Amino acid sequence: MFQERRKHPRVGLRTELWIGQDGIFTRTDETLRDLSVGGAFVESRQVFPVGSILSFRFKVPNATNLISCTAIVRNMDVGNGLGVQFMDLSGESLSQVEQFVAANLASAPLP
Repeated sequence: MFQERRKHPRVGLRTELWIGQDGIFTRTDETLRDLSVGGAFVESRQVFPVGSILSFRFKVPNATNLISCTAIVRNMDVGNGLGVQFMDLSGESLSQVEQFVAANLASAPLP
């Protein structure tokens, strides 16, 4: 049986994603999904080595501003995407993500 090892609950989210490196952001075809306050999974065909530092900009529903943060690549599933851990969510961004996750967990059907 699979044992969940994540510290934070995740919920599904499909939103556009801007990825930056060295201060330059590009709107990508990648999709951010499985969001938590600790990180996310990014559907991507791009390959980033584990340990790479990336900058992200994305929006959660009902938020007024884009969330900007830095993340470290924790795992890579070549051809499918990468798992990232957020390193510096601001207080406001953290609150927006927490609210989004809590609202979606509350409305999720029970197994």
